[in-house]
Amino acid sequence: MICGDINTNYVENCNKRQQLDALLQTYNLIGTVSFPTPKSKASSTTIDNIFITRTKNYIVNPHINGLSDHEAQIKMIENTVLTNQTNKITTKRDINEQSILEFQLLLSHENWEDIFMVDDPNTSFNKFLNIYLRMFHCCFIKKHTNCQAISKPWLTKVIQTSCNRKIELYPKVRDNNYTGIVRSRTKATEFSFFFSLEG
Repeated sequence: MICGDINTNYVENCNKRQQLDALLQTYNLIGTVSFPTPKSKASSTTIDNIFITRTKNYIVNPHINGLSDHEAQIKMIENTVLTNQTNKITTKRDINEQSILEFQLLLSHENWEDIFMVDDPNTSFNKFLNIYLRMFHCCFIKKHTNCQAISKPWLTKVIQTSCNRKIELYPKVRDNNYTGIVRSRTKATEFSFFFSLEG
């Protein structure tokens, strides 16, 4: 599957589209989006597309996300199983008060004379590093933990409400050419916010 803004209008049967189709056919891929993706009163083109293999059965629909002048596409493909990985294995060292005390104790009992007896600084440093790492790995052991991945913990109810409101207002702004007004208001709000921080 290939998807993205390809800047080739699939509403028109132009030379650029024919060249792209010929290239994709060598990989058994076809374009599936036939509706306008950037849609406004000024223009209506199909430059955002999703290419899949010819053998797949699919349904594709537009979705107004309110975040861009390009509408999103939702594609449903039959006989495709998507796995949702909820558990995640992480590796970290067990560093606690007891392991720190043990590490300090080993360092204090170590005989460091061999390091200072060497004239070459590189050899001296390598000896020191080997001793240090041996103690470090001995005291702070790696542990594998199975933790449940939290899906978007930063997405609070306030942010969800703001996103839903933006999605609701976006078609009105797009269809009535209020984009310039919205951008100027946004810039003014950003300026006043950062000005208040400096003050």
